[in-house]
Amino acid sequence: MNRAIAIGYLTNVSLGNVNASHTEGNVMVAKKVTLPDGSTVPYVSGQAIRRMLRDRLEDLDWQLSEPFANVDGQEVVPPVQPWKYIDEDLFGYMDTKQNRRRTSPVRVSSLIGLFRFQGDRDLGTRSFEKFGEKMEAGGNMFETEIYANLFKGNILIEIDRVGFYLDLEIADKKKKLAVPQNCRKEDLPEEKWGKGRWAFILDEAEKINRVKALHESLKYLWGGGRTARMLADLSPRFIAIMFLKVKHPVFLEALKVEYETGFSLKSQLIVDAINKFEGKYETVVFGVEPEFFENEDEIKDTLGKVGEVLTINEAIDFAKNKLSKNKK
Repeated sequence: MNRAIAIGYLTNVSLGNVNASHTEGNVMVAKKVTLPDGSTVPYVSGQAIRRMLRDRLEDLDWQLSEPFANVDGQEVVPPVQPWKYIDEDLFGYMDTKQNRRRTSPVRVSSLIGLFRFQGDRDLGTRSFEKFGEKMEAGGNMFETEIYANLFKGNILIEIDRVGFYLDLEIADKKKKLAVPQNCRKEDLPEEKWGKGRWAFILDEAEKINRVKALHESLKYLWGGGRTARMLADLSPRFIAIMFLKVKHPVFLEALKVEYETGFSLKSQLIVDAINKFEGKYETVVFGVEPEFFENEDEIKDTLGKVGEVLTINEAIDFAKNKLSKNKK
């Protein structure tokens, strides 16, 4: 039985500052992390990626829980209805009022740049002349750190937890919920969960549709800050999708790229990472953007020994069809 889906992907930013850090004087600083050799690479936080995935789910006509949350001082109290709202199901929530918490079944890494930050900046200005002042009044000038980089990202989906809501996640001690629509209530075995534990389990078809929707949202990923003037397409240029019987972010450290006259993916590292899980996975599929990598033929030959190599859209559709075939 498959318990998880591990996804590794590469996305390209031609020019941008997708997820800024803070302002130093009049400079908007990019988020960066320091490597052991002292150099820095840009990154996009996992929180930002989760926000983008939520937004894309909304674009795909899924209802989010956020409009129905209550703001109480500095606290946001969620509806706590994961059977109704896909974002509560996939990304979890925290209800401090009733001490109800759902840990996200969808684990997301930061997007990490594969090449060093070069210190580039974009200069912007706001002219006071446009606001009725004389040209001599000047204007405000500001700078934004920018980069052109290839980023690696990883997602781990605990598919056995999607659509599975424990009693402590959805009910407090004083309240027992009626069985929600499209759910069944199930008493959990005492030897594993303890006495009196129970869970709601979402209809299998709805669960599968939600995991499919997450794959779709990744296909159409974009967002971040400064999109009005630095729009970035964060959809994958390479993707690996692996159906696992154990839970592990297989591709987290396996995606490496070199650059000489173009991008070259070190595909043997991916094969080595997959081989560590021999007997613990069922299927792996790869998607490669045509003519994006300099060593495209080598990638297809190497990865073709452990899984199917398709286009990005075909690979995501393959995974979605695999989910349908696994439906109980």
